Amino acid sequence: MQRTTLGAVALVAFGLQGFETATAADLGGYGVPPPAPAYEPVAPTWQGLYFGINSGYGFADTGGVENDGFIGGGQVGYNWQRDTFVFGIEGDLQAADISGSQDYVWPGAFGRATSDIDWFSTVRARIGYAPGRTLMYLTGGVAWADIDNSVLEQRGPATISYSGSGTETGYTLGGGMEYAFTANTTAKFEYLYMDFGDTKLTGIGSDGNAYSRSVDNDAHVVRLGVNFKF
Repeated sequence: MQRTTLGAVALVAFGLQGFETATAADLGGYGVPPPAPAYEPVAPTWQGLYFGINSGYGFADTGGVENDGFIGGGQVGYNWQRDTFVFGIEGDLQAADISGSQDYVWPGAFGRATSDIDWFSTVRARIGYAPGRTLMYLTGGVAWADIDNSVLEQRGPATISYSGSGTETGYTLGGGMEYAFTANTTAKFEYLYMDFGDTKLTGIGSDGNAYSRSVDNDAHVVRLGVNFKF
């Protein structure tokens, strides 16, 4: 009888131990559910149509005149993506107040030169590398700008007024960095250099003679922007 009772107790104990072991295994080994897998954010796709706005600062050197001022406008573009490489085209239109004036003295002449860039626009290709949420890119293309130049000069007894204004065409080169906050919203920082070549200024002096001179036009732009992708 005693042996039978001891055997029954041993069987019950063995069964309870097996139940606890099976239950612990079901709960991850220690009665605690296994941790959820770590979340890894998916890198956004850059491909698609986008538009945006920007603002920044521009400074220029026009015939020795140091111009500067604020700019603001918008851009629209399209990107194609292959793995981590991004190719695209972008156009922008900017209102600008890049202006300045400079007094000068030359041998036999002195005067005051003034220059103003009222707006500019570019159409550029972009090529970049995007390993994740950050796109680093180079850009270049065609640029247009409305540039007004004027010079009032005293040369000997003659007072000469030069002027030249109109839309100039040149090229632009630059680069930037863009960061994707969401799948459809990005922010960027960009630098552009624009060169519009020489502009010929003409004028008639107080002595009745015709005069001409040329000035070189180039500009630098730094700007921040936000893009919204479709």
